[in-house]
Amino acid sequence: MSSSRRTVPALLAATALLACACAGAPAGAASLIGGGLTGYVTDADTGLGLGGAVLTWNGTTAPAPSLTSDAGGRFLFTGLDAGSTGALAVAGPAGYERTTIGAITLPANDLGTQNVAIHRDWSAGAETSAAPDASVPGCAPAQATDDDRATGWSTTGPAALTVALPVGVDTTTVVLTPGGVCGHGDGAALKDYKIEISPDGATWTTAASGALAGTSDGAVAATGNTIRFVRVQALTAQDGGASGTIDLREVQVFGGGPNVAPAGTVSTDSNKNYIKSVVRFRAAFTDPDSTIVRYLWDFDGDGRFDQATTSPQVGHVWAAAGTYRLTAGARDFRGALGTTTFDLRVIDPSIPVEPVIQRKPLITFDPVDGIDLPVRIACSSVCTFTAKLVLSKRTAKAIKAKRRTILTMKRKTEGPGLGSWTIELPSKTIKLLHEAKRKSVKVRLTATATDRQKRRTTATRWVTFR
Repeated sequence: MSSSRRTVPALLAATALLACACAGAPAGAASLIGGGLTGYVTDADTGLGLGGAVLTWNGTTAPAPSLTSDAGGRFLFTGLDAGSTGALAVAGPAGYERTTIGAITLPANDLGTQNVAIHRDWSAGAETSAAPDASVPGCAPAQATDDDRATGWSTTGPAALTVALPVGVDTTTVVLTPGGVCGHGDGAALKDYKIEISPDGATWTTAASGALAGTSDGAVAATGNTIRFVRVQALTAQDGGASGTIDLREVQVFGGGPNVAPAGTVSTDSNKNYIKSVVRFRAAFTDPDSTIVRYLWDFDGDGRFDQATTSPQVGHVWAAAGTYRLTAGARDFRGALGTTTFDLRVIDPSIPVEPVIQRKPLITFDPVDGIDLPVRIACSSVCTFTAKLVLSKRTAKAIKAKRRTILTMKRKTEGPGLGSWTIELPSKTIKLLHEAKRKSVKVRLTATATDRQKRRTTATRWVTFR
C-alpha cells in the first residue's frame, strides 16, 4: 500500500534545513552544489516525524544517492542535477510501508521540497498462527508478516491465518498481496478470502470478503475500533486447486494506534492584569503519540472556543473587571482534544480595592475540574499562599513515582482583598498515570494562607484529580 497524503510539520524552515546540510546530506556533499531536495518523512496517522527512513533519489544522478532521515524525519539531498526530473523512493523504518513518488522536477535555481507521509503496518513482525496448520515447510505463517514480498505463507488447503497485533488498533485497511511462494507458480496465489477482526481473539466480526484478481494487491476496507486480532481465511487459489496449495505473500494492517489526548497547563505573563489592556497567555501541552496541530481558547467560560491559533500563545482584552475562567485546548493530529482551565482576575485600576474585614485569612476551593483545582483566598492585608500535593505511599508505588510530593507552590497577593489561583496536576504525574493506565489519582492537599500580621489558616484534605 502506498500513500499520497503529504503533511508539512510546523517546524519546517528552509533556513534550518540549509544550516543542517552537512548532517542530512549524502557523504561527500558538504555544501549545496547543483540541485537539491529536502522535506520531512512523517507518520500519516499521527503527524510525527519519522527518523530512520531510507530515501533514494532515482534521477539522472548516478549512482542513485541515498540517505536516512534524521530523528525528526528531516532529509536533505544535495549535488543533484538542477532542473532534472526523478522519483523519490521511501522505505520507512521497521514496520512502515514503502512508497515511491514519481515525476518530481527539481528547481533550476532553488531547493526543491517534497514531504512524504507513510503509514505504519501494524502486522509487521507480529505473532502469527494458522488453523488448521497445513503450512508448507519453509513457508510458515510468520513469513506473511515479515515485510518481505519475496517470501510468504503457503497452505495445502483452506486455512485461517491469524495475526496478533502488538496493541489495540483502530483498523482502516487490510492489504493482501497474493503470489506463488515456495517455488509455486502464481496459479497458487490466493483468490477467494474472508477477513475477520476481533478485539480479544474470542469474538469475531466479518470485515470483508471477496476474490483477488491475479497477483495484484487487494486493499480491503476493514474498519474496527481497538482491534487486537486480524484473521484471513484463505479459501481458494487462482487455479482452483490445481497446484495443491494456496499462497499469500504478505498481510498488512493499517490504522491508528492508541490515541492519548494532549495534556498541559496555561499561564499568564503577568501577575497584574488590567481592563482594556492585552493579557497574554501561554499554553504548555504535550502529546506522547501525536503532534499538536492547533490551540483553542475560550475567554469567557461559556464552553465555546472563541479563537483558534497554531501558536501556543495568545492575547486577549477584557472590557470589564472581574474574575474570568479561561479554557485552553490543544487538538492533536488525530482529532483528540485536551483542555485546561485558568482563573484570571482582571482589575480596573480606577477602582480602589476594598479591604476584606476578617480576623484570619479565608481559603475556599471550587470543585476539581479534570486536572485543575481552583482556589481562592480572602485576606485583610497582603497574604502569602502555599500549597503542597502529596501522594500516598501506595499510589506512589503503583505509578512508579520517584517522590511522594509532586507539587509545591507559593503565591502572594498584591494587597488586601482576594487572591485566585489554580492548583494543577504536574505533567510528569499525568504521564505516569497514563503509563500506569489510571484515569484518576487521589492526593493529600495542604494549603496555607498567612497574612502580614502572621495570622494563618491551614486547610488539609484529600482531593481526587481526573
